[in-house]
Amino acid sequence: MASGSLSLLESAKYGNDQLAAGVVETLIQESPILEMLPFTAIQGNALKVNVEDTLPAPAFRNVNETYTRTYGTDTERFFGCSILGGEVFIDNYIVRVQANQISAKARQYAKFAKAMSRTFDKYFFDGTGTAKDFKGINALIDEGLGQEKEVATNGGTLTLALMDETNDLLRGQSSPDALLMNRTLRRKITSLARNTSGYFTLLDVGEDMLGRQVSTYNGVPIRIIGDDKDGTAILDFDETQGSSSVCASIYSISYGTDENVYGILGLGGSFDVVDFGETEASPGHMGRVECYPGVVVANSFSVARLKGITNS
Repeated sequence: MASGSLSLLESAKYGNDQLAAGVVETLIQESPILEMLPFTAIQGNALKVNVEDTLPAPAFRNVNETYTRTYGTDTERFFGCSILGGEVFIDNYIVRVQANQISAKARQYAKFAKAMSRTFDKYFFDGTGTAKDFKGINALIDEGLGQEKEVATNGGTLTLALMDETNDLLRGQSSPDALLMNRTLRRKITSLARNTSGYFTLLDVGEDMLGRQVSTYNGVPIRIIGDDKDGTAILDFDETQGSSSVCASIYSISYGTDENVYGILGLGGSFDVVDFGETEASPGHMGRVECYPGVVVANSFSVARLKGITNS
């Protein structure tokens, strides 16, 4: 059972621990997903969610007739957490030669947080739930928890009509909360809208939660998914669609705890940033950053993937 919802952004604002607040702030600044994704704290390491399956069947009747009873059904799904984190070590020399020791440590924790945010972003899409990680969006869509649309059997060119069709797969939603894609496809959408009659007015500029400018398409923020911690593009043109192995995807997504796409943090929402100070075994200061994240798709019409997009 979920025990409460939280926002990483609010956590950064109101946290009492300066080092922990800095780590969370860096996570949000580096990840457009963590910036927007709402989280629910859970007790334990998994959450049971009743995902809507079928609806009842309303019917008309004559006077004195009875109704045939029908029932809506749900499917119980379990979404698990993983353990994500690591140890931060700062050599004594770095700490001692800096006039401000807090600043020296903070820079190292910021670097770790940057790598951690990029790791989360990668597994948000590609996590399998079978190798210490959590199940990502692609695995959940493959299990029927989400919608999928192909550009063409063997890949093909992106069109604005395909964008609109993908957004329309999010039934019951007024509009998606975000469009997730790589930089090339963002430029492609901008170019198409500028050169297609009637579409230019759908382009605009908005702000993210930190006040930074972001492009919007039909009022929906376009959020760029960048590189993983090793510098490899997370949403690159490296997907296979039929005979083509140079395709990419765009994700249309609606966020919301209990009903759409959201994150979970195990052990009651624990997010640990611990500075152990100087160690006896090694000449340096050691700390640890650790959390227990997972991803939930509580509504199969809250995320849609447009796949098989070639760079043409």
